[in-house]
Amino acid sequence: MIDPSDVIPKYYQLANILRQQIENEDFQPHDPIPSERQLESHYNLSRPTIRQAIDLLSRQGYLYRVHGKGTFVSPPKLQKGILELTSFSEDMRNRGLTPGHKILEFGYVKPNSETKRHLEITDDKKKVLRIKRLRFGNDEPIGLQDSFLSLNSGLDITREEIEKRGSIYAILQEKFGIYPTEADETLEVTLATREEAHLLKIQEGSPLLLNERTLWSQDRKAIEFVRILYRGDRYKYFVRLTRKQ
Repeated sequence: MIDPSDVIPKYYQLANILRQQIENEDFQPHDPIPSERQLESHYNLSRPTIRQAIDLLSRQGYLYRVHGKGTFVSPPKLQKGILELTSFSEDMRNRGLTPGHKILEFGYVKPNSETKRHLEITDDKKKVLRIKRLRFGNDEPIGLQDSFLSLNSGLDITREEIEKRGSIYAILQEKFGIYPTEADETLEVTLATREEAHLLKIQEGSPLLLNERTLWSQDRKAIEFVRILYRGDRYKYFVRLTRKQ
């Protein structure tokens, strides 16, 4: 129950109670939570306090609202090991989801200075293949992926191949014998622009997880620089740490 003498704010106490119930699977994904009236009666809290708690859990990805229907439990976040070098398609299949994509941009472009640095390009005339896609898991938009590929002359990937195969990693391996072996990766939090929010079906300003990755092949050649924006309410990373003796 709520302890009115506790220094922890009442809304945060309620959020912790509901979060624990969700993590204990007292509520299943897409189940409705008790109404504001029920929570008000059960915990003897004001409506503004209850709304604060629900807003907090919504921002953290535990709850989502449907206008005119109520507040529901979000499905669990997709989890990826931070030391695993996998493609988006592999991530989805490893979680029992069907990967999907929609191509937003496809073609050769002149790389900007950041992309040139990541791909170790010194030739100012060289162009890279840009493939920008909206990525899905079981038809739900999960992320925005913007890939820049630096391939040797004569190694071409067509739009039709991307449409059919989906995974760039699979095409590199099966068509060219290029195996992704190492990557440098950074993670940071950003906020969704209006366009990003529209594509990902979230509210403008919602938290996104920005993943930037530079990928190397087996011969230590930089072949891809990719920026992926994941929905903060549907994706998380984990890492296991060990203490040096």
